[in-house]
Amino acid sequence: MSGPSVKGLSFQSARVTYGRKTAVSLGAHSFPAGQVTALLGANGSGKSSLMRALIKAGPGEVEGLQIGADAARSLSRMERARRIAFLAQDRIGPGLATVRDVLALGRHPYGGADGSDRIEAVARRLALTGLMDARFGTLSGGQQARVLLGRALAVDAPVLLADEPTASLDPAFALKIMAELRAEAEAGRTVLVSCHDLPLARRYCDRALVLKNGEAVAHGPIREALSATVLSSAFGLRDGPRGFEVVT
Repeated sequence: MSGPSVKGLSFQSARVTYGRKTAVSLGAHSFPAGQVTALLGANGSGKSSLMRALIKAGPGEVEGLQIGADAARSLSRMERARRIAFLAQDRIGPGLATVRDVLALGRHPYGGADGSDRIEAVARRLALTGLMDARFGTLSGGQQARVLLGRALAVDAPVLLADEPTASLDPAFALKIMAELRAEAEAGRTVLVSCHDLPLARRYCDRALVLKNGEAVAHGPIREALSATVLSSAFGLRDGPRGFEVVT
């Protein structure tokens, strides 16, 4: 297994267009191993478009994509799938499949090699051992979120992209998901997570790339990236005595 031995993710430029509309237009950016980088921005800022472009799941051109020391273009499709795991925003899964089978989908990039130890370890981490024979379609939304995260973790990839993993979850589940992403980074992986919850991002993320209309307005340590100027221009917010407030 490649695990976290491949260090970091970077690209020279990224551009995504839909017809005449440019959704993403970025220069060079890098995301270090061992840290959680938050991908932040208002609705329509290009977060999901960028993530899908990085894994070739949507339109877009990403130039100079590097996964660790390797150029992505030099890797086979299966090798890329072993290097980058993706947790999609929509919680769609095979309704009739068991939890065990959904987790096992994360081992597909290894061509059928036995990954039962990894699957069992992920199930224990996410408190899924008692649900392994349950059908995915019978689970609650929070349980489905944990299973789909488990599928991504089962890949054992050095890079993990998570698109809005806490959307529509209750606070306890949201904290659990973010804590697991934090643990992945602490194990040496590169974690890029998009979210709308700025307090949650501040709590669990080391860095932030902030997008506005598809362009970067800040990228760096999260406290610096969410400066007063950026909060106002990108989100229409400011820091107040009780937390974030709408700029009036």
